[in-house]
Amino acid sequence: MVTSDLAVTLEAQKLMVEGTLREVLRGERCDGASGVAGAMEYAVLGCGQRLRPLLALRVGSMVSGECDLVLRGAVAVELLHCASLVVDDLPCMDDDAFRRGRPAVHRKFGESNALLAAFSLVALAARQTVEGIRDRFVLETMVAFQQKVLQVLDCNNLVGGQAMDLADGGSSRKLAEKKTAPLFALAARAGVLGATLDPLERQAALRFGHEFGVAYQLMDDLADGELRLRAPFESQMRRTREILEVFGSRGAGLKEMLDNLYGKSLA
Repeated sequence: MVTSDLAVTLEAQKLMVEGTLREVLRGERCDGASGVAGAMEYAVLGCGQRLRPLLALRVGSMVSGECDLVLRGAVAVELLHCASLVVDDLPCMDDDAFRRGRPAVHRKFGESNALLAAFSLVALAARQTVEGIRDRFVLETMVAFQQKVLQVLDCNNLVGGQAMDLADGGSSRKLAEKKTAPLFALAARAGVLGATLDPLERQAALRFGHEFGVAYQLMDDLADGELRLRAPFESQMRRTREILEVFGSRGAGLKEMLDNLYGKSLA
């Protein structure tokens, strides 16, 4: 379960992410498209757990990533995540009327504005990773990250996972590998931006993000009754925790997030 210290830290980090998201959206000009702008803000602000950007910040703290770059990456991941939720809820997809305890974006703003808002959020996610950066070496790093942001959308990742889900095919793990894990892996990649790591540590950090995403999805499937046995989740949690051994005591913050995830599985 969440300790009081972890809860305070997570809340502070969440507020920082919320503030940055608000600033990024405020700077987006949507002349003549107020419905789209409203749908974008509605889709992003006020209700999310911000688990993916929080993971990015925790990884960044563990490996001494460059704070500004990590935050840029974390925000990009969350914008992309919010865009994916807008699309998932559309009548042609999962046809969900509610998201996060309130009407889905297409129910509030109409299907056309919802779809356009999702496109705009993807563009904003990619664009804000590099805007305003003048240092050539930093820009090269962020352009490489930007490519990963866009790659997460392809048919081997989120799009493929959604297609598999619509076809009602694949195991819980296969769906998690495609539909959920890519954004968590991208969050971990955001966390290592600007960090000086040996190849083993870098690989471990990125792998942790992926495996954490699988664990999260299995936990969610347990809660929804889609996964009837705890054994796959328990095995996944052990696998994910073992990855952090290479970081020693530096991995404490991520271990706390795993403890929190495990606690939710028992709720």
